[in-house]
Amino acid sequence: MGIFWWIPALVPLIGMLILLVSPAWPVARWEGATSEYEMRKSWIRFGIYAVVNALACILFAWASWLGAVSKTKFPEVWNFQITGIRHEMRWTTHETRTETYTTGSGKNEQTHIRIVHYTETHGPYWTSIDEYGSESSISESEYNHWKAVWKNEKRTGMHKGSSAGFDRSIDGPIYECLWPHTFDTIWPHAEIHKYVNKIRASHSVLKYGEATPQQLERFPRPADKKNTSPVVIYGGLNASGADMLFLQRINASLGRSREVHPILVVFGKDEPRGAVTDALTAWQGPNKNELVTFLSLDGQTIRWVEVHSWMDDTTLHAVLRDELMGQPFTVKRYGELLQEYVPKLWHRKHFTPINAYLRVAIHPGWIFLAFFLSIATGVGSYFVIDRTTEDADWI
Repeated sequence: MGIFWWIPALVPLIGMLILLVSPAWPVARWEGATSEYEMRKSWIRFGIYAVVNALACILFAWASWLGAVSKTKFPEVWNFQITGIRHEMRWTTHETRTETYTTGSGKNEQTHIRIVHYTETHGPYWTSIDEYGSESSISESEYNHWKAVWKNEKRTGMHKGSSAGFDRSIDGPIYECLWPHTFDTIWPHAEIHKYVNKIRASHSVLKYGEATPQQLERFPRPADKKNTSPVVIYGGLNASGADMLFLQRINASLGRSREVHPILVVFGKDEPRGAVTDALTAWQGPNKNELVTFLSLDGQTIRWVEVHSWMDDTTLHAVLRDELMGQPFTVKRYGELLQEYVPKLWHRKHFTPINAYLRVAIHPGWIFLAFFLSIATGVGSYFVIDRTTEDADWI
C-alpha cells in the first residue's frame, strides 16, 4: 500500500510538467510567447504554481504521517513518587507598565506615553515536586497533610518584597518538605503517557485476534479509560483503602527505577480461566510496562493464577504464580511478592526492533482523499493564479 502514497505526490509534478510544455503559460517562443514580458509573466506564474503545490504536497505528507503515527500511539500508566513540596507565602513586587493616552480633540488631539507604577501581589502558592523534577500545583490542604506526614518542614528562602508609592511591601517566606525515604510515607502518583505499539495497530502475527463487542464491553483496557489503579476487580475481592494505598506505594516505588506497572485483575470463584484470554484479546495484550496477574478467588482460596507481560524471560511469571498458589490470598502477600521479585526478575521489553520492522497499514480512503485533494489543488491553483495575475501591475 505504501507505493500508492507516491500517486498524490506525483499529481502536482505532472501538472507542472504539463504547464511547462503547454501554451497555457508560454515560457518560450516556441510555445507561442510573443514577447519577453509574456515569458517573464509565465515564469512568475509557473513559480507561484510550483510553490503553492509544493507546500500542498508537504501539508498532505505531514497529515498522512501524523495519521499513521497517531494510529500507533497508545496510553500507558507511569507510576512515580512525589519527593518534595513547597509553600511560597504571599509577597509583593514593584512593577511598571506603559500606557498611551490622548489629550485634546480634532486637529489638536495628541497621543502621549506614560509609565505607570503599581504593586503586584503574588501567591500564595503550594507546589509538589516529583522524582522526575516536574512541578505541579497542589492545594493548601494537600500541602498541610503531607507536611504533617513527613514532619520536616523548614524555611529555605525568601521572596523579597517591594512596592510602588506608599503601598506596603510584603516579604514572602518559602518553606519546603522532603520525602523522608520511608515506605509508609510515600506519596504515590500515576499519570497517563503515550507510547508506540505498532503490534496493536498492525496485522502482525504477534497481534491478538480481533475482539468481539462483548469482550470490549466487559474488559476495557484500563489505561485507555485513564484508570491508573493497581487493582481491577470483577468479583471475589473487596479491597480496602489501605490495601489500595499499599499497592499504589509499591507501584510508585518500582515505577521509575523498573519502568513497570503491576496490575492485579481479580475474578470471582465461578469465573473460568477463559476470561483471561477474553481480557487479553480485548486489550490486545498488556502494555509494554504492564505486569498483569490474573487470579480467581473463592474467599481467600486461589482457584487459578495466570501472569502475563511482554517479557521474553517469563521466570517472573512462574515465580509469582507458584508463590501465590497454595497460600491464602491477601493483598499484603501479593504486594510483598512484587517487592521481592520485580527488582530481581523484571526486564521491560523494548519495542524498538519490532516497531522498526512492522508497517502500519493506512486505510485506502485516506490515499484516495489525498489523490483528489492533490488534483483539486493543482487545478484550482492554476485558475486562481491565472485570474489574479492576468492584469497584475506587479508582474
